[in-house]
Order: sequence, then structure tokens, then C-alpha cells
Amino acid sequence: MKKAIFGIFVVSMFALASCGGNKDEQQSALDSLNQALDQAVQDLNTQVDSLNATMDTTATQPAQ
Repeated sequence: MKKAIFGIFVVSMFALASCGGNKDEQQSALDSLNQALDQAVQDLNTQVDSLNATMDTTATQPAQ
């Protein structure tokens, strides 16, 4: 999943960089995209950590 997000990030960077326009606007767009993707990765990591904790708890409880 992280590889997919990284792939989207790289493709988006190239797409934005290839667009004509003001360099400041391009940099601002790239910065915004980078921040959004960083937040998405943090959210994904939090969800994965939570899921792993749930799975660990479920796996270690005795059968009833």
C-alpha cells in the first residue's frame, strides 16, 4: 500500500512539474501535494498499527 501511495506521489510530481506556469505556483502545488501525501501515509500507518494491535490481542486470547 505504501508503494502505491509513493507511486502516486512520484507520478503526480512529474505531472505537476511538466505543466507550464509559474515556478512558485508549481512549487506551492508540489508542497501541498507532499503535505497531503505525508498526512495520508501517517493515517495509513496509524490504521495499520491499530489493526496489528487488534490482531495481536485477538491471537493471544485463549479460546473460549
